[in-house]
Amino acid sequence: MRPLVTATLLIFAAALPASADAVLAKAQAFSKEGLLYAFDLDVDDGEDQFRLTVDQSKPAGKRVIKFTPDVATLKGAAAKKAEQLIKLTAGDIWCSNFAENIPADAKRVSETQASATYSFTPLPGKADAQSASAYKFLNGSATIDKATGAILAYEMASPKAFKPMAVAKIDKLTMKVACKPLPDGRTYIDSFTFDLKGSAMMQSINQKEFRKISNLTPLPQSGFGTR
Repeated sequence: MRPLVTATLLIFAAALPASADAVLAKAQAFSKEGLLYAFDLDVDDGEDQFRLTVDQSKPAGKRVIKFTPDVATLKGAAAKKAEQLIKLTAGDIWCSNFAENIPADAKRVSETQASATYSFTPLPGKADAQSASAYKFLNGSATIDKATGAILAYEMASPKAFKPMAVAKIDKLTMKVACKPLPDGRTYIDSFTFDLKGSAMMQSINQKEFRKISNLTPLPQSGFGTR
């Protein structure tokens, strides 16, 4: 082969992107399609404790089919929280959603025969503009099943205090998700822990929330995926 042709091919090859990580590629391609479920969702923010029974087969906005305690008995801030939960709960519990936050250049930091754990700066994905501004200040971690690409755990945390905007300062932010598998291989959010401390508009912020999903019941006549 002539030297000029060889040199041209070498330059072209150097310009190509590095081979994609096969496990990350599986996570990005993982489908959440499957049977719909009904389940219980317990929410505890340190002040109020609620249990929602959710049916994924119901129309959007009507998937909370039971709320404990009875919303009619709640007052003030507790009533407002309950109303927001009922309004915003979509029933999408799939850990595969976190794949949108994992960049292609995530670094594999540890692994076992069955899984690989990655470290990265998380992408904002579908987060709203206000929340998206904070992602570049966070460290992300995800553990992924090597065989299937199912996400087994996901975390985000701030390594130090930061200011996502001029009028706000975050001293601490952590989010931890533990996932569990279903018989069809999909993983769902078994537990979710969130802790935020900081200040905004001269007011202190101290938010904690723990969520737990249990009592999953398949709805075999209801179709597939989250509508």
